[in-house]
This record gives sequence, C-alpha cells and structure tokens, in this order.
Amino acid sequence: MKLRYLIIFILLLQSCLTGKLELSNKNFTPKKILSENTKSYIYRADFRLYDNNFSGLLILKNKNKSRRIVFINEIGMKFFDLELFADSFKIHHIFGPMNKKMFINLLVDDFNFMLMNNIDSNSENFIDKKTGNLVLKQKNVKEIYYFDKNTLLPKSAEKYSLTRKIIFIEYKNYRNKIPKHINIKHKNIKFEMNLTFIK
Repeated sequence: MKLRYLIIFILLLQSCLTGKLELSNKNFTPKKILSENTKSYIYRADFRLYDNNFSGLLILKNKNKSRRIVFINEIGMKFFDLELFADSFKIHHIFGPMNKKMFINLLVDDFNFMLMNNIDSNSENFIDKKTGNLVLKQKNVKEIYYFDKNTLLPKSAEKYSLTRKIIFIEYKNYRNKIPKHINIKHKNIKFEMNLTFIK
C-alpha cells in the first residue's frame, strides 16, 4: 500500500514539474559557476546548522582535476578542508565537532550541487513557460537548474527527494559571471549556507 502511494506521488510530482516546463529542442551548454581553471574565489560564509552558527571565509580553489574548498574563521582557525573529484572526495582536515559522517556527506552533496558538478549528458532541456528561462533537468528528476535566458548563467536550483523538495539554491547579483550572493537552504533539516563574494 505504501509503495502504491509513493508511485502516485512521484507521478504527481513529475506532472507538476512538466506542467510548468516545455520541452526544448535547443541544446545549450550550461555555464558552471566558479569554474575558471586554477583560479581561487573567496566568499564570506555563514553556516547555520540547527542551533549552531559558524562564520568565516570560504575559499574555493580550482585545480586540474578537482576543486578544493576550505572554510576558516576570522582568526584563521580551519573548520574544514575538503577536495571534490569527479566521482569521489577527500577530507584533508575537519574540526572535531564537525567530524560526523552525516555532516561530511551533507557538505559534499551541497557543494557538488551548488557547483553543478553532477550535471552530465543524462539531462533534458526545457523552457520555463512563465519566464522563458532555460531549465536543465536530470532525467531522474532529482536536480533541476534554472538559467537566465539571456546570460545562460544559473539563477536557482532545486533538489527533490522521492516525496518533496529538500534543497533550494539561489545565485544572485552576478559580476563578471561570478554570483555575489549564493544561498543554500534545506527544507527537511535546519541547515542553511549564505555566501557573499569578496574576491
């Protein structure tokens, strides 16, 4: 019985999404953010996990085959230092209280989602019927990215579980193709990440 309701919900979710979207016959190459080779980006970062707040600097460094992400506070204390590869990751350092498997997986999944590392050929192109913006949807309906129809830069992204939307991302106020503000908010747990571009 539970399986039956789950299948019905998935079909309803797909119909809701496709009702807002129109399949596009245009193929476009999405512009991934912060992807310039060998360049570093620095953001002021605020993390909120349940009742815990952490603030400091988030440093993203692009390497040839990976992306290194370091989060430090104002006095230089390192909270975490992780490296994302195409299909794996490496933890170089993580602050003791954060060294939990659930939190590490949360960070890795969120950064891969934010940086659009999961986009591959297994996706479909759509047009948002209301705005005319371009939409890239993975065929498994788990991740959806919305792109500005003129600049082709990402405006927002959504990730779904089998039953509901669980993560929402906003990319705002671009300058030289770099979003000055990025906000990641979870719907199913109390976790939020706010990033403000410095340099």
